[in-house]
Amino acid sequence: VVTDPQRPHPVRRAAAAHLARLADEGVRGADPAEWYALTTVSDDRPLVDGDDDGSIRVSPSQVERFTTCELRWLLENAAGASSMEVTSALGSIVHAVAVLVADGAGMDDIRRRMDDIWSELDFGGPWFAGKERERADEMVRKLIAWHESGERELVVTEEGFKVDIGGIEITGRVDRLEKDAQGRAVVVDIKTGNSKPKDADLARHPQLGVYQLAVLKSAFAQFGLTEPGGAELVQVGTRASFKNGVRTQAQAPLSEDPDPQWSQELVRGVAEGMAGARFQAVRNEFCDSCAVRSSCPAHDEGKRV
Repeated sequence: VVTDPQRPHPVRRAAAAHLARLADEGVRGADPAEWYALTTVSDDRPLVDGDDDGSIRVSPSQVERFTTCELRWLLENAAGASSMEVTSALGSIVHAVAVLVADGAGMDDIRRRMDDIWSELDFGGPWFAGKERERADEMVRKLIAWHESGERELVVTEEGFKVDIGGIEITGRVDRLEKDAQGRAVVVDIKTGNSKPKDADLARHPQLGVYQLAVLKSAFAQFGLTEPGGAELVQVGTRASFKNGVRTQAQAPLSEDPDPQWSQELVRGVAEGMAGARFQAVRNEFCDSCAVRSSCPAHDEGKRV
C-alpha cells in the first residue's frame, strides 16, 4: 500500500493530533524535537574555555586512558561515570600492602592486617570472597619475593608530585621511586590486573613516559633525583602467564629514545584534546570491561545515545 505523503493515513493524523495535544500540555517526550537522534548537541563549547585559569591538569594514568579512548576518558573522568568494582578495591588493597612490603613487613604480619579489613568488603558471597583472598595472598607473596630480590635502592613509596610544563599541570603519585647504579630515578608502577601492554609498545607507553617526564621536570628534586633512568611496570596479577612470579616490563630512559621529547609532545597533544569540544570513541582491547560501553556509539548498545 502506497501512502500519499500529501494525504496521510487517518490513523497517522489522529496519532499526530494526540502527540500535539500532549506536547502542548508539556508531557515529556511528546514533542518530536525531543526524540532520539533529532536533538541538537546540548553544548558545543570546549571543555576548557577562556573563563578558566588557563591551566590544564593531567595525570600519567589519564594520559594513557585518553590516548586509548577519548570518549571513555570524558565519561569516566569529566562526567564521573566510572564504576567501582571489586577488582578495583582489591587493587587498592594490594597497593596499600605494597607499602608495608617496602617497610619490611613479612607475610604473617600482612595477613593479620588483611584479616582486619577483609570482612568489611562486599564480595557478594563467601565463596567468591575466599577466591579473591587467595588471589590477594598470591600477589602479596610475589611482591615480597620481588622486593627482596631488588637491586636498586628504594627511595620512597606512594609519593605525590606536581610539575608544570608551560600551562599544563602534571599531577600524580608514584607507587615506588628507586635509584639505579648511575644515580638516576626509576619509577615503578605496580599493576594488579590481568592485562598487560605488548612488549613492543613499552618504548612509548604513555603512563611510563609521563612519569619519566615528571622526573625530568624536577618532580623529585627533593630526593636529588632529576634524571630519569627509565620506568617499569611490575605485573603481580594472577593470570596464567604471571604464575611463575612477578612480570616486569621496562621502558628505557628518555635520553635513549630516538626522540627524547616524545613524552612532552604527547602531554601537550593530550592536554589540547582534553580541553577540546569533541571526543572520539575508539574501539580497543579494553572495550569488554568498559563501564561506559552502553553510552558509546562505537558499539551497538550505545548507538542510541
